[in-house]
Amino acid sequence: MTTTMRPVTVRGHLAPRLVAFLAAVLIASVVLAAAWPTPALAHQRPSPGASPGTISIGLRSAPPTPSNDPRAHRYIVDHLSAGASTTRRLEVGNHTDSPQRIEVYAGPATVQGGSFLPASPGESNALTRWIHLDRSVLNLLPGQSAMVTATITVPAGAPDAEQYAVIWASHTSAAPGGNAVGTGTGSSGSAGSGSLGSPGSSSSGSDAGETGLDQISRIGVRVYLSTGAGGAPDSGFEILDLRPVWAAVGVAAFLATVSNTGHRAVDVAGTLDLTDGPGGLATPPLASEPATIAPGETAEIRFPVSEAIPLPSGEWTATVDLASGTEKQTTAREFAVPPVGDVTASGGSPEATTAPVRPLGAGAALLGLAALLLLLWFLVGRRRRGEGSSG
Repeated sequence: MTTTMRPVTVRGHLAPRLVAFLAAVLIASVVLAAAWPTPALAHQRPSPGASPGTISIGLRSAPPTPSNDPRAHRYIVDHLSAGASTTRRLEVGNHTDSPQRIEVYAGPATVQGGSFLPASPGESNALTRWIHLDRSVLNLLPGQSAMVTATITVPAGAPDAEQYAVIWASHTSAAPGGNAVGTGTGSSGSAGSGSLGSPGSSSSGSDAGETGLDQISRIGVRVYLSTGAGGAPDSGFEILDLRPVWAAVGVAAFLATVSNTGHRAVDVAGTLDLTDGPGGLATPPLASEPATIAPGETAEIRFPVSEAIPLPSGEWTATVDLASGTEKQTTAREFAVPPVGDVTASGGSPEATTAPVRPLGAGAALLGLAALLLLLWFLVGRRRRGEGSSG
């Protein structure tokens, strides 16, 4: 038996109203689909390993003594008394498609304002003068890597203090008739890679194509060294405050005020969860921007909030979890999101945008597709009836 689908007959003045209704549903669903994208891309992470077209440097030896600080496997984090020394091995790699001359050297750094700040090339401090590298220049073929040994020797009479440095792998891209003038601070992660001349890389200097100046690209491993008698100084931090930053349309970010209560710099990062919203809404975890806080200093850890979707007005709970090495702290605050455009109750000033909630993008897209098919079916059926009556 064959079943034939026929369009529903709609007579009189109902037809235009139905068409207008379906068109409105279609437009609304398309808008919803655009407003609620799937969060899958936000959680994707790049594949591990250095990227093509880069140079890299990373630790390849564990600390000489067991360390309960996970940073010691990414950075050189140590405590030495006067006259003592320590050794680390680092691997430098060429991930470009051409031979590279890579310089390896130690440069100074400071910690202030919640940031680890490498100095410009050519500068030095006491710590960089204590660092000896067994190789200062590497000529590496494409895909080749080499090991460099770094030895840190603390002289007698060294002060009780913590100092900072970066062991750099640096490459200079030649420009015809140019001179290397790069002054950028670059990236200072571990086992990272510095792109040779690509946007966002740890490169510096002016555009070689326009000015004839060489460009310096560099990537480094941080060094945190405290000196003094006895064991390593204590390390710790506490969360003093957590508050939202308001925008005209909702929440732009959250700021956690963090104090370093120990005697060593702390690298603080973590996540923030928004729960118990209207109707039980919750957001995916919001990642913080990393911060490095010097002993005795206070800094604000920022949790940017996506501008994709506003948080509905109402009561929410914000819970933040922060860590630096094995040190962990958590705190929670309740807050109210005012109606859109009304931030006076919050006492804040407009800044940026808003936060994501669980998306409805897939459902809205299916609703739009169904509405479109129904509208087309109705219009085609109406046209056929019109042609039949005229014939």
